Amino acid sequence: MASALMSHETGYGLAETAIRSQSWLTASSQPDVLARHAVMAAIAEQPGAPERRIVIRKRGSFGPTDLSVSGFWPVSFLKSAGAVVDLLNLPAGWNSYSAKPIALQNAVQAIRLLSVFVTPNTPAPAVVPRVRGGIQLEWHAETVDIEVYIDSPGNISFFAEKLDTGETFDGPLAGHEAVLKTWLKNISGK
Repeated sequence: MASALMSHETGYGLAETAIRSQSWLTASSQPDVLARHAVMAAIAEQPGAPERRIVIRKRGSFGPTDLSVSGFWPVSFLKSAGAVVDLLNLPAGWNSYSAKPIALQNAVQAIRLLSVFVTPNTPAPAVVPRVRGGIQLEWHAETVDIEVYIDSPGNISFFAEKLDTGETFDGPLAGHEAVLKTWLKNISGK
């Protein structure tokens, strides 16, 4: 069974044909051929496969970016992953200055991080573009602020602050994954 996450792209060309030809897509997940955006993504479960797949196709790419994410996908993950894919539509200069387009590898990394850190109780983060092609994930709760900065797949950091106590963390994600999970538990209610 497949369901659509995003159905953008479609210049009625090879990109659309390639994605539509995937046997694991059902008619309900086929792209809207009237859409004109630059990105197409679909989420699908392959029958008998333990993992679900997210396929992101950017117009002009030679092939789709295909990533597998295992496990249950909460609604907050689906919403956030869709927001990440939407950022790929931003052109160069999207901030009216010289902002770079969002790098595909940063979008893929953001979706992977979301699949690891977002639980059914975690609220969806705000997904924010960064001017150098990165992505920022932000959670702002009543007493906790968390911001994850994805500047490249190898350069990910985060800042977290408890507003009532002044406790903070600011550093790289690598080696501090458990720390981020603990901070996210503070806003997830568990």
